Amino acid sequence: MLRRRWTYVLLFALPAFLLACVAAAVALGASAGVLWLFVFGDDPWPAVAGTMLGAVFVGVGAALWALLLAGAYAVGRQQESAPRLNTNHVAVAIGITAVVGGLVASRVAGVRFGGAQDDTIVCAERCRAEGFMASGMPPRDSGDRTCTCYDASGQAARRAPIP
Repeated sequence: MLRRRWTYVLLFALPAFLLACVAAAVALGASAGVLWLFVFGDDPWPAVAGTMLGAVFVGVGAALWALLLAGAYAVGRQQESAPRLNTNHVAVAIGITAVVGGLVASRVAGVRFGGAQDDTIVCAERCRAEGFMASGMPPRDSGDRTCTCYDASGQAARRAPIP
């Protein structure tokens, strides 16, 4: 029979992996933001930047996953004297997996949790759906809610108000 400490590692492997992936994605985004704001900006980025960002994602993900599995191992070792598996711990593992997995799946599927879409997003989606290469809006404080679609040569091809 499998010792309780290893049962806990197996029980929490998937939720720990999901949490580690989410944290690694956040770290990747933060790292890319720092590189963009303070190092490279809008200039072409060297190839090493992509390698560094990949290393940040993998490093943070692997380190956090190992840390979370070490925690599961420690809790499982403490639970070895218990007569049976703690059902609350099983529920926590299932709950974390369901919640984090559902959030990741909804994000990948494009589900929005906020209110109305921003005008620039509505404009971009409208122009993209009509086959244009780009879109643009006047400054927000102008009060003008006109969407401009641009063709492949960068010329304004269509202008329409946003409802």
